[in-house]
Amino acid sequence: MTPTFPPEFFILLGIDIFLGGSVIVIVFDEHFPVGLPYLLDFGALVGFIQLVLGPQYLTGYPAEMQFYYSAAFVVTAIMAILGSNLYVAFVRGRPRIGCAFAITATLPASLSTAFFMADYVNGVSASLPMLPLLPWPMIWGIFVAASAMIMAAMVAVTRKKGRRISEIQLPQEPKAGSQSTLE
Repeated sequence: MTPTFPPEFFILLGIDIFLGGSVIVIVFDEHFPVGLPYLLDFGALVGFIQLVLGPQYLTGYPAEMQFYYSAAFVVTAIMAILGSNLYVAFVRGRPRIGCAFAITATLPASLSTAFFMADYVNGVSASLPMLPLLPWPMIWGIFVAASAMIMAAMVAVTRKKGRRISEIQLPQEPKAGSQSTLE
């Protein structure tokens, strides 16, 4: 059984993750360093270069090598987004912004990458020793369990002491000339 897409698909996915993370960092611009969107854009540019030059250098290698080469890039993209998320939550001390960034960037990027990697690995006829073959019900169960645990962690972080989740109000719009605080 052959996979439904080539391994270079993961390079495209990594490029999208870098660019999507850059856009979200620009939206939350006051909470991130000024150079972070440029760093993420540079990561996407490296992906484009790999996409153009990779097939010339990897044509003689087996499909497993091409998969690992592409998977390394997409994992790097996810780690960059996760690092940005952790920076906001812990270094800047803004857990609510970190949770929002995790929900809008880290969670979708991680789950979509895991989904496509599982689909690719289950469709490959050659065995990939680092990734075990899993049945589809188990894959979906893992996704649901991971989503539930991440959502529970986000609720625990954003929950105010002694208040219900339904009582937590969203921050008010900042007035002109004042700096917005989302804490």
